[in-house]
Amino acid sequence: MATTLDIVTLRSLVAVAACGGFHKAAHALHLTQAAVSRHVQRLEDGIGAELIARDGRGIKFTAAGERMLAHAKAILEAHDEAVAEFVTPIDTITVGAMDHAADLLLPGLVEDLRVALPHKTVHVRLGRSARLRDAIANNQLDAALVLQRITHDPTEPGAIPTQWVAAQKAAQNTGMTMPIAPPVPLVLFDHHCGLRTGALETLNEARIRYTIVAEAPDLAGVQSAVRAGIGITLLPRLGRLPDKLQPVDGLPQPPGVVVAVQTATHVTSRDAKVIRELIATRLDTSA
Repeated sequence: MATTLDIVTLRSLVAVAACGGFHKAAHALHLTQAAVSRHVQRLEDGIGAELIARDGRGIKFTAAGERMLAHAKAILEAHDEAVAEFVTPIDTITVGAMDHAADLLLPGLVEDLRVALPHKTVHVRLGRSARLRDAIANNQLDAALVLQRITHDPTEPGAIPTQWVAAQKAAQNTGMTMPIAPPVPLVLFDHHCGLRTGALETLNEARIRYTIVAEAPDLAGVQSAVRAGIGITLLPRLGRLPDKLQPVDGLPQPPGVVVAVQTATHVTSRDAKVIRELIATRLDTSA
C-alpha cells in the first residue's frame, strides 16, 4: 500500500520547527504535547525515517527531517490555498501594530485587509512591541507589526530611520538646532525598547550630557510630554509627525530601527502572505 502523508502530522512537524520544540508547538496548535509527539512519530513510521532527534535538553532536525520539513511547508501551503479558495468561513483576523504605526496603518490597512480577505472580520490591536510579540507567541494575535531592535545599517531589510523630535514651538525658536544646551532633556519610554536604547547610546557615544526629564509607558504619554516642551525624544520616521511636533537638527545621527511583520503559527500561509504584503506596501508609501 502506498504511503500517504497526513496533513495533521505535517502541520505538527512544521509547528515544532517554528516553535523550537514540542511543548510550544502543542500550545500553538491547541493540542497536548503527547498528541504532537504522536503526530511526528506517526509521520516517522510512515516514511521509515527519523525526523527529530534529542539534542541535550532540546531537539534537532535530522537531515531527513530537514528535507521533510521543506516538503511539509510546500504541501501545507498548497493545501491551505486550496481550502481558502473553496471554503469561505466567516471568522475574525486580529492584526496588531505598534503605537508608532497607528496613524500610518489604520486609515487604509483595515480596508485593504477587508478587500483582500473578504470572508474575515478585521480587528486591530495597538500596543507595545514586546506585548504584541508575546501575543503572537501565545496565538492571541494572528499577525503584528513590531519594532524588533536598533540597526546601524540603513540597507537592512525592515530598517526605518529615526529622528529627534521636539515641540514645534521649541524647535522654531532655536532655528532647528539643539533645543537646549547640554544636559539634553530627554523624554523616553519607561521600558527597555529600541528607541530608548538608540537615544541613550547615541548621546553616550558622542559624550553629550543628558538628563531624563520624563518617562511614559506608551507613545501617547511620550508625545504629550514632548508637546509640552519639557524635552525631546527619538521616534521612527513613519508617515507624518503628529500635530505640534517637529524634527530637530543639531544632535548626532541616531540609529534606525528594524520593524517586521510576525504571524502566528495557526495563520494560513496565504493569509500570512496577504498581511505581510499589505503592511509592506503601507510602509513603502511612508518612506
